[in-house]
Amino acid sequence: MFIIKKILALMVCAVLITLPNICAAGIFDYPTVAVIPFHKKAAVSADLSLSDEDIVSEIVNKELTNSGRFDIVDRAYLQETLDEQYLSMTGSIDHATAAQIGQLLGAQYIVVGSITGLSSKKKSNVGGGTYTVIAHVYARMIEVETGRVVLAGSGDGISKNRVHKAPFRLIKIGSDEVDQEQVHEALKQAATNLVKDMLNAMNNRQR
Repeated sequence: MFIIKKILALMVCAVLITLPNICAAGIFDYPTVAVIPFHKKAAVSADLSLSDEDIVSEIVNKELTNSGRFDIVDRAYLQETLDEQYLSMTGSIDHATAAQIGQLLGAQYIVVGSITGLSSKKKSNVGGGTYTVIAHVYARMIEVETGRVVLAGSGDGISKNRVHKAPFRLIKIGSDEVDQEQVHEALKQAATNLVKDMLNAMNNRQR
């Protein structure tokens, strides 16, 4: 009997020792993450199409995968699942919706974000002018089980171009018309910087 009690006591001690690590399991333990397609919000050009917005989600997906910290849900599978369930995701997701998405995709976390700013500046000079496109994106990582925001970040991107590059279509930003390729470059930079911002926040929390 004494030996049994001693064994039980050791088992209880082992559980108590490992419990903090179990409770701390989360974004630092290679979780499965789904990146929901980004949407445009605020003062963003109405000329942006879904294909333009999808550039941001694609880069965020790639950068999070390359970080080696997350298991990212395949984009094609994610879109197919959302389409099948008739889920139109926006930047406003509550606990119930996050849980629903996570269960459908087998994800522990979801990343929800938006293009919050897209502006242009034109500097005229001899022989023409230079267009500067500035993009701003924002995102947050939501824990599916609790609906809690565990990470948030933002990123800016800047792209300069002297001339329009046919055959890319033009996107009107304010009173300026800039080529689609230039807009994409600004959005890609913003998305890359967004992920850097989120990973920096993770690193700071680990210290």
